[in-house]
Amino acid sequence: MTAFQRLLFETSHGEDPVDPVVRAKIWAHRFREIITEMDVDFLAGDTALLGRHNLLTNGKIVIGEMVSSSFKGVRTKQHIRPSDDSHVYLSFNVGNTAHISRQFGREAQARPGEALLAVLEAGIEAFAPADGHCISFKVPAENFAQWGLMPGDLACRSLDCSGADYRLLTGYARMLVDMGDQLTAAQAGAASQHLIDLAGYWLGAGDKVREQNGHAGSTESRMLLIRHLINEAARDPRLDLQSMAQRLAMRPRTLQHVLAASGENFSQLLTSARLRRAHTMLLDPTFDEVSVSRIAARCGFADVTTFYRAFRAAFDTTPAILRATRAKP
Repeated sequence: MTAFQRLLFETSHGEDPVDPVVRAKIWAHRFREIITEMDVDFLAGDTALLGRHNLLTNGKIVIGEMVSSSFKGVRTKQHIRPSDDSHVYLSFNVGNTAHISRQFGREAQARPGEALLAVLEAGIEAFAPADGHCISFKVPAENFAQWGLMPGDLACRSLDCSGADYRLLTGYARMLVDMGDQLTAAQAGAASQHLIDLAGYWLGAGDKVREQNGHAGSTESRMLLIRHLINEAARDPRLDLQSMAQRLAMRPRTLQHVLAASGENFSQLLTSARLRRAHTMLLDPTFDEVSVSRIAARCGFADVTTFYRAFRAAFDTTPAILRATRAKP
């Protein structure tokens, strides 16, 4: 973990090339440079990002503030690099104009004082009019798994922004944007975790947050690493306990003991990671032309029958029904 590094850039009307195709390519390249590990494509003719973009990153989270037309027009996230796809993006509208997001065949609007959630594994369209102002951050999707939440179910849905927990979260996020780069690496790590914990409380997972914070530090830190690596490698159908132990520089028996101490087992964690990825792909219209069996294979399932059985048990529905009903509120 490192200290927060600040990434700041400002833009004006005069900087935009006349040719909309060239302008879109320039913005895509700039975002790839500035927003850590994020690969973004902009729609030609609809890109006019103007104003001040102030971001911080420390390797665990990216947090930032975008002022005065954060996104004027439509931004389309066509694909995310594999190293960054398992993240969730939270955007808090602290300005005076409405923001709109489209994902999974749904559309949601965040009026001033409201928030939107997006899953970075899936295609997303975001629209923020002139004079937009938002605070945002992205966190690993594994945190949602630990809280027992499915980000795809929360994306483009109304979120409760009426309570003190929401004001505390946004206030803390704004404070970090203002002075986070003054923190040491240790302080930045603690602040990052605190921000994530506050998000968990706001989303109704307070019991899970308290449970995680009550675990022994060494065991929990190892579990966080194990969950993260399983989630990242789950697409490999050859992944097993022995190969994961090798990645962690552990003996297989040691890995089993660490998992057992937390009430977990490797097979369940691996299947859950694969099912979460399949659930996200089935909700995403981008993958409508991809067969269910192909999605199962992409998520690491070697046997489609096993996939169907596990999916039904986990979500109490079938992949086909989930696709057919996803756009309904």
